[in-house]
Amino acid sequence: MQRNTILLHYTGASAAILLPFAFELLSPVYGLILLVVGVIYVRRWSTKPRQALFFTAFLVWQLLSVFWSDYQSAGLADVVMVLPIAVTGILLSLFKTEDGATWMRRWAETFAWATLIAWTYIFIDSVTTYGWVNYKSFDLGGRLGLHFQSLYLIIAALILERKIWRKTFKLSTLRAVAVLWLLFGVIVLSARIHLMVVPVLIVLRFTELAWRNKERRRLLISTAAALVILMGSLVAVLPGPRGRLIDLRNELRSIDGRVNGKQTNHRVFLWKYGLQVVQISPWIGVGNGAGEEYLHEKLKTCKATFYRGKRPYFLHEFKYDFHNIYLQSWAEGGLIAVLLLILLLGWGLWYSHGAIRYAWITIVFSGMTESLLDKQAGALIITFLVALTAVGSRVRANLSGTNEGL
Repeated sequence: MQRNTILLHYTGASAAILLPFAFELLSPVYGLILLVVGVIYVRRWSTKPRQALFFTAFLVWQLLSVFWSDYQSAGLADVVMVLPIAVTGILLSLFKTEDGATWMRRWAETFAWATLIAWTYIFIDSVTTYGWVNYKSFDLGGRLGLHFQSLYLIIAALILERKIWRKTFKLSTLRAVAVLWLLFGVIVLSARIHLMVVPVLIVLRFTELAWRNKERRRLLISTAAALVILMGSLVAVLPGPRGRLIDLRNELRSIDGRVNGKQTNHRVFLWKYGLQVVQISPWIGVGNGAGEEYLHEKLKTCKATFYRGKRPYFLHEFKYDFHNIYLQSWAEGGLIAVLLLILLLGWGLWYSHGAIRYAWITIVFSGMTESLLDKQAGALIITFLVALTAVGSRVRANLSGTNEGL
């Protein structure tokens, strides 16, 4: 391999590998820095002014939102959290990577297999330590937390699925087993938004495949149905996910009271009082870092009683974020911030393709129940997707039969 090729291979791979392992001393940030440095080192100028302008506007508004915040230290910490997203978008809008789509596929593949290895290690370690009970008795989230571990598994499964349909029986079988193992992880982790999103993604993906491959349409529809039935059966049988769905049913039956000893999801109240924070300053927000403090004050008026087992507690006893990426952006940065966020997600959806586009779709839905930009694991996976999208550009995936690339 030429020097530039070797450089891109290892710098991109470092970002892809460090992300799912989330080592404490070897931060994923270092890998993402190496990826960007590798692209810049190749030094082929090809400016994308609209992309550069947009990411600059995103960063500038994040900085400006600190000035009218009553909690500027926390606001600056929020800016640092999203800084990799903006800087990566700006820098990669100035350079073009030769054969970028190929590098996008390689780095994405590396991330997917690294995620599978990390998940396998965490699962074995957790089962050995805690035994098989349900998701509450595991430490399966590791340093990523349950929601983000689940998010990474979905994205990895979307990436590995792309080459299942090639005419290489042994490799296709290996990939199919890997995808099923990753989806099993999503079930075990039992993040409810993902238990609902995964069947939707399966239907979307197999609809796309069936539309483009009419001669295999019946097989593809049967495969999709079998996969959904298999996952549904596991959710119904395993105690962790089954308990989560029972909780969800009870929560939908009652908003302010208890049903079968269960209080409704606290997110309902976080969103309700979060909207009250939005109303304080809907245009420019209360400022970066101030949103959670204002939310905490609003929650002091919340009379709903929650329970951990039989022990009651109130929401104001803990410091919560908004558990919604859109609501948190609106509360802290106003309507301008949430529009910039929507533009960021829209940019990702429009300029990506294949599995990476589905990864962006997953981020769109996952952000409805989690403040992704408020946690490093969320901000860094978005940064990685920004890098893959910027490097790979928007190309049409060639499809011959069911032999589709990333």
